[in-house]
Amino acid sequence: MKARAAALCAILIWLLWVVNKGAYKGYFSGDELDLFAWMRFTTADTFFWGFLTPQFYSTNFRPLGHLIFWSLYQTVGLNFPWFLATVQLLHLLNLALLWRLLPGAWPARVCGLGLFAFHIACFDDYWKSMTLFDVLCTTFCLAALIAWTRRNPWWSLLLFWCAYKSKELAIGLPVILLAYEYWLGEKRYRQLAPFFAISFLFGIQAILQQGGQQGTYGLRLTPALLAQAIDFYASQILILPHLGFALLPIPLLTKDRRVWWGLAAFVIFLAPMFLVPNRLLSSYLYLPLAGLAYAYAAFADRTNWRYAAAALLLWLPLNYALLPPLRSTLIAEANETKTYLASVYGLAKRQPELRTFLIDGQPDHLQSWGVKASLQLAFGTQAIETLSVDAHPESQTALALLSWDRPAQRLYTLSRIGEQQDSAWIEMTRLTPVWQLEKGWHGRDSSFRWTEPYATARLWRPAEATKFQTEVNIGLAYLKQIGQVTLETKLNGQTLGRETFTKPGWQTVTYSLPPAPAARAQVEFLVSPPFQPTNGDPRKLGIPIGAFGFR
Repeated sequence: MKARAAALCAILIWLLWVVNKGAYKGYFSGDELDLFAWMRFTTADTFFWGFLTPQFYSTNFRPLGHLIFWSLYQTVGLNFPWFLATVQLLHLLNLALLWRLLPGAWPARVCGLGLFAFHIACFDDYWKSMTLFDVLCTTFCLAALIAWTRRNPWWSLLLFWCAYKSKELAIGLPVILLAYEYWLGEKRYRQLAPFFAISFLFGIQAILQQGGQQGTYGLRLTPALLAQAIDFYASQILILPHLGFALLPIPLLTKDRRVWWGLAAFVIFLAPMFLVPNRLLSSYLYLPLAGLAYAYAAFADRTNWRYAAAALLLWLPLNYALLPPLRSTLIAEANETKTYLASVYGLAKRQPELRTFLIDGQPDHLQSWGVKASLQLAFGTQAIETLSVDAHPESQTALALLSWDRPAQRLYTLSRIGEQQDSAWIEMTRLTPVWQLEKGWHGRDSSFRWTEPYATARLWRPAEATKFQTEVNIGLAYLKQIGQVTLETKLNGQTLGRETFTKPGWQTVTYSLPPAPAARAQVEFLVSPPFQPTNGDPRKLGIPIGAFGFR
């Protein structure tokens, strides 16, 4: 038996490595970078007191999981493979714990273990370090269940506390223990009182703080939202849409209470996520899947394990077939994040005094908080301000533009330090000095920007400048609506001229300038009539400008 178990363990580890070794090409997400930016200025006592305090944290502070992140960050920095290896080692530990918990002879337990080890719905739990909280919570929940079944209630209680302090999904564990005692145990109901007291304490706090909230973690329960959540997880657990509902009649088809208890554990562990309709993620199935694995092992033990093994061998390749697109997406996102972060660190090395940043796009998965966290990590301070590229922070003397080029997978950076001289010529590219665009400018659209009917900008006029030019892009739909458009250009309050456009396409307006000394200049654009888009856009627009300035 020991040799057989050792062989099984070796095969299992080898298969997990073959399937998941590509995960080491991944990288941190915006959530993790945000976590590191906070942890950089956090001390160990924060996690110690967070673990001891019987408090629900609406900020999703999970002391044990965050302690592991903090310890790794303090030790290896942003070295992603160490974080991922920690998650995958915990997954192996969970397999060992589940093996001890599963019922029946070893072939039936292998069936249950195979279901838990390679489920594609839990792809994130094997490939992303941020899922450490789910995996760690599962570790303590499985250990608590084992301790309870081995008649160690106080150890089980401590492990339950650790599980909750890893992630809130553990809150249903007392109900699962109650079901165990009712169907399989010795009716030790009184010993469950402290478990329910802890669960009630945290549950009431969660309802009072998050109940009815609209945010990502807001707790809401309506028939429509409940049906939506149930259908989502039913479509994930057996891969195909809605197929999870096929599990519902199983308790009616068998009298094996072990199967009942495993299915009950699956539903109870998953139930809290039905209350969070804005967080429907298949990775939350990791802990509930342990209950389903128990039910499957019990089913295989009661019937004929060969049939269960054959079904599993047919089902596992389907999981593997769904892996390549998920793997490709994750690796592509990781490469984007690495590129973005490397450019930000390079900027911090060149100009460490920067604190204000105008953001012109970012990798979609990085999110705005990931961008800000990247800057906080690179510049070593939390005093970072990020603004939309359309903001016009004229008062800032040190700021930078960060423009993400998605097709080229490149971050362009442009900075202004102190009273740096303004540009004399502005083109609407990724490196437009947007701080010189003052009033009445909208976001860049390819190679131009729409103005409002009145717009202003600031330029530097060189002493040798003899002309002022403006390049505009007149659209056909624009002319069809208003017939013609007139652009008046002013320089330092004096009108340079008026130009009326009646034809579509790119056109250049040039005005001659009298000699003047080098100085900062104020430019005004006045457009009539205004253009009202027909696609429901409420804005009144002026004219699309591609470039302007002194020649």
